[in-house]
Amino acid sequence: WSHRLYPAPNTLFEHNIVPLDVYTPMDMRAPGGSTGLHAIECAMDELSYKLNIDPLELRLINYSDMDPSAKKPYTSKALRACYLEAAEKFGWDKRSQQTGSMSRGNKLIGYGMATGIWDAFQFPARVEAMISAEGKLILNNATTDIGTGTLTVMTQIAADELGLSMEDVEFQYGDSKKPFSMFQGGSAITSSTGVAIVIAAKALRKKLLKKAGEMKDSPFKKSEERDILFRNGNIYLKNDLNKFVAFKDIISHNKGRVIKTTNMGKPHMLKLKNYSLGTHSACFVEVEVDKDLGVVTVTRAVTAVAAAKIINPKTARSQILGSMIWGLSKALHEETIMDTRLGKYINANLGEYHIPVHADVCKMDVIFAEEKDDLIN
Repeated sequence: WSHRLYPAPNTLFEHNIVPLDVYTPMDMRAPGGSTGLHAIECAMDELSYKLNIDPLELRLINYSDMDPSAKKPYTSKALRACYLEAAEKFGWDKRSQQTGSMSRGNKLIGYGMATGIWDAFQFPARVEAMISAEGKLILNNATTDIGTGTLTVMTQIAADELGLSMEDVEFQYGDSKKPFSMFQGGSAITSSTGVAIVIAAKALRKKLLKKAGEMKDSPFKKSEERDILFRNGNIYLKNDLNKFVAFKDIISHNKGRVIKTTNMGKPHMLKLKNYSLGTHSACFVEVEVDKDLGVVTVTRAVTAVAAAKIINPKTARSQILGSMIWGLSKALHEETIMDTRLGKYINANLGEYHIPVHADVCKMDVIFAEEKDDLIN
């Protein structure tokens, strides 16, 4: 990730793997993303001080809509908007370039910022969708929800497509016997399973309209999709909203048999081969450093994210808040302590491996930059 941001030709990126007689580190916070960016973002800050240039200005000078590693344009990249919107919200223009010149009582004040980048995945997923005898929509998919809001978002996507309330949608998940989905990781469930839901819902719309057109004295016999509305569990004629039929009546006409479809969503590899895919962010923080004790405290933070269309701002905000807290935790709290005689970690417990509690977490603001991406999915 560290070589996908700044296109300057006079740069060199290297890494070495050192074999050690210790446990193999595994994915936790972000598989390589957060550690990979740490070095380049520190280097950008150090360079800004050497050049006496504001760290944000240096990043804007080296901004590009291209992926310098792949030499391809991104499908979307609203990182510049992230920089500017987060900087304004944070009050970055009040920052002094002189080290140690900002203080509050016995505390030195520092402002810092960094760039974030992550992949934008879409994986194949399959969804079964059906209309029950009660006119409710039932979805089946093997995905899971580990607290990211997947259940809410999948239900919301389906409800929007068929004009239903969320109470009339049941998303059944978490069973490997159901139609397949990728694992919960990589920030890809919404763009993968969500797309399959959209495709399945559109297929259901066609089947419902066809069945509605077969009913006796139906006003939908010659109707096409552009002529109708799906709303509140009914199909309406756009030009005469007094003519409608309920989903449950269509099922009744179908002798009580559910109407269902199974569909798959998958990435358009040919369309995407000439592009790089990514999501971007900018984070700004204020820290206090006690002049006597050297204790570092993060007092406020602002993060702006460009991740194309945000389906549910509330659940998305919660995920970003979680990532900000994890960043704070990584920088100031977490530490593995090793018994060097045995090569074993001796603080593998939450009593000695410190993570933030409520008192450690500062005021945090999340911004979602406007971004449209019709290429990824």
